[in-house]
Amino acid sequence: MRTSVLVFSILIISISAFSQKKKSRELHVIPQSQEDSVQFEVVIVEAEKQLILENYAKALESFMKALEMNSQSAAVNFKIAEVLTKSKEGQKAIPYSLRAIELQPNNKYYQLALARLYQSVGYFVDATKTYEKILLQYPSDESTLYELAELYQNLGKVEDMFKTFDRIEEQLGVKLEIVRERQRILMKNKDLDGVIAEYKKLIDAYPNENAYRIELIDFLIQNNRGEQASREIEIYEEEKSSTSRITLLKSELAWMSGEKGMAFELLEEAFETSALDFQTKFQILTNYLSMSTSPEEKERISAISKNLADGNPDEYKAQAFVGDLLYQNGDMQASVDYYLRAIQISPANFSVWQNIITVEAELNNYDSVVVHAERALEYFPNQAMLYYFAGTGYLIKKDYKKSIRALEQGRKYTIDPDLLTVFYGQLGDAFNGLEDHEKSDRSYDKALENKHDNDHVLNNYSYFLSLRKKDLDKALEMSTKLVEGHPENPTYLDTHGWVLYTNGQFKESRKFLEKAASLEEDGTIVEHYGDVLFQLGDIESAISQWEKARSLGGASENIDKKIADRKLYE
Repeated sequence: MRTSVLVFSILIISISAFSQKKKSRELHVIPQSQEDSVQFEVVIVEAEKQLILENYAKALESFMKALEMNSQSAAVNFKIAEVLTKSKEGQKAIPYSLRAIELQPNNKYYQLALARLYQSVGYFVDATKTYEKILLQYPSDESTLYELAELYQNLGKVEDMFKTFDRIEEQLGVKLEIVRERQRILMKNKDLDGVIAEYKKLIDAYPNENAYRIELIDFLIQNNRGEQASREIEIYEEEKSSTSRITLLKSELAWMSGEKGMAFELLEEAFETSALDFQTKFQILTNYLSMSTSPEEKERISAISKNLADGNPDEYKAQAFVGDLLYQNGDMQASVDYYLRAIQISPANFSVWQNIITVEAELNNYDSVVVHAERALEYFPNQAMLYYFAGTGYLIKKDYKKSIRALEQGRKYTIDPDLLTVFYGQLGDAFNGLEDHEKSDRSYDKALENKHDNDHVLNNYSYFLSLRKKDLDKALEMSTKLVEGHPENPTYLDTHGWVLYTNGQFKESRKFLEKAASLEEDGTIVEHYGDVLFQLGDIESAISQWEKARSLGGASENIDKKIADRKLYE
């Protein structure tokens, strides 16, 4: 269904016409005898009742009976045509509609109904002729002109439609809905000059309506007609005082001309006024952000956005928008501050909670991760990711029981196999922290059932098995797969080297631990390298590596004793 203003106007006119038609209805020519007249009235009343009830077959039967009683009634013929039309029998309705007009040739509403009937059955030429015939009698009839214009529109006869629009405007003056319809079609045909001419027509017709000239300026800017836009701005400012909207348009023009500094100054000037509502300012900022490319431009947008957010502390979108900008600019802690403002205003926004927790995890602020994940779960108790963040936060804080509780709960809401692997992997770590090795191994095995090559699980599972000196063949198989896929990862090289070490394969172990120590100065890795050197009899080199591990931090609690006694303690 078309929804243009034109259709809306026609609807109103049609309703008005129907109302007038009902008031002036002449249903019959009174039969000769009083008895016949009474009977005729009874039949007509029954017919009208059935029509209202949409019992079209019974209504038609009664109107046909009335027609037999009085064949010269234009109104009865018209009503029969109406019933047949409503019954989807438009072809059969046409003769009765024509007969009604023959009996009352000056009845405009009968002729309009015929034109619409012709349209409904696809007789568009006949419909056009009927409308033109009406206009010969009633050249200023607004409803007929609009209906004829819409007919041409539906037929794709743009030139004829525009001519009909001209006739309407000659009779009634410039009409906004007609201008808009012309502009829509002209834009579709890329006739920018035609669109501009329509704006000029509106401006001339309504000189006190500032919005039309502002629309024109905006249109010119959006279509890269900067010089014309500048001239229109000059005309506007000569005739009227400048407004914040004009200042914004000047800002866009400056941006288009490459004068970015001037554009931002004008933007800030426009934003200082209360004439622009928050939503308008917010939309403009998002547009400018999409056009900004350099860090300096983005920083300027951030500064303006902060002012907008600070000046509108109750606007959720402003706070969240600034949070996004600050995060993109690398100011992560400040982004959290604005995200927290946003959820203070509107806490039921999952994406903002997720942003807060993600940033805090990147900042290794796991105390806050746990607090905010738990708070978010009050609003989103079915979101698996929130349980993951809470469980991981507790895991890093070594609160293993709470970690397991959160991860077990979140696992129930997880349908993605990859995410399920992550949950089982974290559960394996948490159970290992409690030294519940049976549940830990079971969790790791379930993780690998879902995704056999998950790096985190392969690394931790193989390493913990080596520490327990259990299932070393299985541990070696997993660590081998790990380093084959990541030959330059020092953590994975250390794990594989340590599995080999535990398995007594010291020469093979040294290759991987030496490489791992060369790639990353980590106390644990360096100490492992010292241990294998000791096992291979290179005592001095081993002690040197232990001393280095101690200085780096992260070595085992036996490191001082190992160095002092020049002896290996495991």
